[in-house]
Amino acid sequence: MPRKERRRQLVNVACPVFAERGYDATSLEEIAERAGVSRPILYSHFGDKQGLFEAVVGMQIAMVESVVIEALALPGAPRELVERGMRAFFTYVREHPDGHAVLTRDAPVHLSDSGLGVMLDGLTSNITKVIESQIVALESDPAPAPIYANALIGIGVHVGRWWRDHSEVSLQDVTTQTTEMIWSGFGGIIAKGPPERD
Repeated sequence: MPRKERRRQLVNVACPVFAERGYDATSLEEIAERAGVSRPILYSHFGDKQGLFEAVVGMQIAMVESVVIEALALPGAPRELVERGMRAFFTYVREHPDGHAVLTRDAPVHLSDSGLGVMLDGLTSNITKVIESQIVALESDPAPAPIYANALIGIGVHVGRWWRDHSEVSLQDVTTQTTEMIWSGFGGIIAKGPPERD
């Protein structure tokens, strides 16, 4: 198997193991067995368990970033953008529950300020930039964009975690209800209109 394809296969095999067991309880032996490879193959691709975990997180963050930024970057009314962003995120949760579980577990202390923390900060930063551009287009002050980005991510993380255990709730319902709650705050900000100029 080509190296790039093998690496992707190993990440895909590792993701549900990390989701189910958490970082500390996951063993490279189990992942190697599930993948049908030897431990040295894992070491050759990732170095150690932390390297493999960060590869899993990196793949999931790339998925989230792709769908959410694409949804937010398209033109539309402010409320439509909020709803589109939340729908994109919850669609990711529905299609990749193991990946979302990995992202929303409490990170081990020794990882939170290393690769995992850097990747999560990068996601927030990129979503902030898209929100800033949309706010500027509305001729409003973009300074609060980082607050909005962190709020959206925080809501997505916690509502998504709850939703994984409540599959009876439809994608439409979780998107609509979350959007209504968010819009009750953002809507008031948008309603103020652009700041007065001297």
